[in-house]
Amino acid sequence: MQDFPLLSLFVFAPTLGMLAIFCIPSKRDDIIKTVGAAAAAIPLLVGIYLFCVFRDDGKIHYYESLPWIKGLNVYYKLGMDGISAPMVVLSGLVGFLAVVASWGIEKQVKGYYALILLLLTGMNGVFCALDFFLFYVFWELMLLPMYFLIGIWGGPARVYAAIKFFLYTMAGSVLMLVVLLGCWYWSDGRYLVTGTGNNPQLAMQAKRAFFEQHKELLSGIANEEKSRKAVDPAFPGLTDAELQRAFRAQHLETAGFADLRKHVAALRSVDEASFKTVDAVLASNASSEVKLKAYDSIAPMGRTFDFIDLKHRYSLFMGDFTLFGMKLSFTILMFVFLYIAFAIKVPVFPFHTWLPWAHVEAPTAISVILAGILLKMGVYGFFRIAFPIFPTAAVYFAVPIGLLGVFNIIYGACCALAQDDLKKIVAYSSVSHMGYCMLGMAALTGWGMTGSILQMFNHGTSTSMMFLLVGVLYDRAHHRDVNKFGGIASQMPVYTGIMTIALFASMGLPGLSGFISEILVFLGAFRSDIGEISSIHISFQSMTIVAALGVVLTAAYLLWMMQRVFFGPLNEKYKGFPDLTAREMFSLVPLVFVVVLFGIYPQPLIDMTQTSVEKMRLHVLAANEAQNPTAPALPGTPVQQPVAEPVKTEVKEKAEQHVEIEKALPVSLSSLQFDDQTALLEMIRLKTSGRTIQAPQLITLYCEEATIEAGRAARELEAAKAANAALEAR
Repeated sequence: MQDFPLLSLFVFAPTLGMLAIFCIPSKRDDIIKTVGAAAAAIPLLVGIYLFCVFRDDGKIHYYESLPWIKGLNVYYKLGMDGISAPMVVLSGLVGFLAVVASWGIEKQVKGYYALILLLLTGMNGVFCALDFFLFYVFWELMLLPMYFLIGIWGGPARVYAAIKFFLYTMAGSVLMLVVLLGCWYWSDGRYLVTGTGNNPQLAMQAKRAFFEQHKELLSGIANEEKSRKAVDPAFPGLTDAELQRAFRAQHLETAGFADLRKHVAALRSVDEASFKTVDAVLASNASSEVKLKAYDSIAPMGRTFDFIDLKHRYSLFMGDFTLFGMKLSFTILMFVFLYIAFAIKVPVFPFHTWLPWAHVEAPTAISVILAGILLKMGVYGFFRIAFPIFPTAAVYFAVPIGLLGVFNIIYGACCALAQDDLKKIVAYSSVSHMGYCMLGMAALTGWGMTGSILQMFNHGTSTSMMFLLVGVLYDRAHHRDVNKFGGIASQMPVYTGIMTIALFASMGLPGLSGFISEILVFLGAFRSDIGEISSIHISFQSMTIVAALGVVLTAAYLLWMMQRVFFGPLNEKYKGFPDLTAREMFSLVPLVFVVVLFGIYPQPLIDMTQTSVEKMRLHVLAANEAQNPTAPALPGTPVQQPVAEPVKTEVKEKAEQHVEIEKALPVSLSSLQFDDQTALLEMIRLKTSGRTIQAPQLITLYCEEATIEAGRAARELEAAKAANAALEAR
């Protein structure tokens, strides 16, 4: 199934349903609803399939890539890793249930279902896009459907709520557009060579990373050509189409290179001497034209929107530039812009004021999508774009992000305590619970970041259930004032039981899904030392203790709501209320199942994301250490003591460095044969040019990304054996 365009089906199946709805007469509401549910069911089935078969290894799976706008190097590029996989499953599930929950819509049914399916396309696309330009298109695609769904089918203040949502989201989109254009313009490094951001060292660092990305590709091409020439000595070399497939298999771009054979030949001609020659030219007093020509002559890089390439080229964004006469850090400014864009969507205080209005005025199904999926896109944006592309800024702002997350937890819970409207209580509870995502992410520990993604998933299911249940009660009572209810438990026992599960899951009760994600966030944040190297030196231990108060406040406002609505004497007005219907049960039971399943056995969800999260975390920490070598050691990094012997022979130094790496290696190599272990360790030493290794995270990163060519590994193995033998002889 890796070659089947599964993610394209996941993204565009709702669009096909929308087009089908346009062909159905407006009066046939029953057919329109059925077609809408069928179109939304396809992403659900894809999500279930992916949950069953996906295994997170830190790599991109179900990769799709087609040139879109060649002149700008824009690709239609989809893929999924452990960061996006839980969101793909969540989006498929919640999107389908929201369409089913819309069955009671009677006003302009055709327009409603067309818009909600278009909305699902945008959301699904955001979680699968691997191209910044494509990501932005999907991000903007959601704006208009949501605006009209609130503005036409919402409550009495729907127009105000829709406009407020539109303006906030559009403001964030404009800032994201600035980042998109800035990253594209800086992504070839030429600005750092000759522009006001003059820093050729950073540009060459990205060049070396770019070349390392292509080493496995070049090795594979060489082996293929060698095997074919053994059969046919006249074999001229791989064709452009074959080279295209080879690049695609390694998730590497080809747009911007008119002749792939020349591009491959240019990459093959690169060696360390080439880099040193260019370094010398860039450090000289040569003209800008000469410097650019030298820079472009080695491992030529085109401008790109590709997330994977942008992550590897992070050093290109470390330079300064001049704006309105002021010298600014590009990476800091772009990270701040992205923070605002994503914080609006999360939402994080003080960008949260659109959310209660949108929730209260939106139809039930749209509130479900808003809380269950749309809010998660903000945190997902941090994981997918902001942290990998601007890793040093992520570390620099880790404490401020964590502080705002803690403030969200307490502030949202206090606001929920003051509400009388059921929807507002759940809306402010979302503000509070998304604060846990921000805290865990900012901690930059494995458990904290994994807990952040689990919190997105688990909150998406529990809060969707709560909004569906609030909608059920509103359909019967036509109000949401908690002070006017009472005794509902005796009239609607099944409804009360399911609401109890939803409320306890939101509280984080052990045995339900909310508990495991919150405890992972707390454990991960409490062990974080990132505060020592962030811009503000405040410990995450202190923040975690304050954030734990949010658990108490959450229990307070949810139990208060539960007591007023479900217990006490039954209001005479509500004696005729029916319990849950079959359709309502159909939309709630899957969520109950998921909440209980991942509360009792969360390991499948953890396994689905942990490796990719750890790889991204190590990239952020290693990049920060590489750019700030004088900064304190990374969290959990043992400080290396200076070597006692000032003078060593080269052989002894290599052998001892080999042993040092093996001791510092924080991952298990038990799955490898001894010879492969030795070759891998030796390769790490060579890749670090024999430097003393001070970051086990850096070594782990090399282990994850380095692929050993068979012939080279054998030579390195022999060198390592000879070094160890010489050491023993001495």
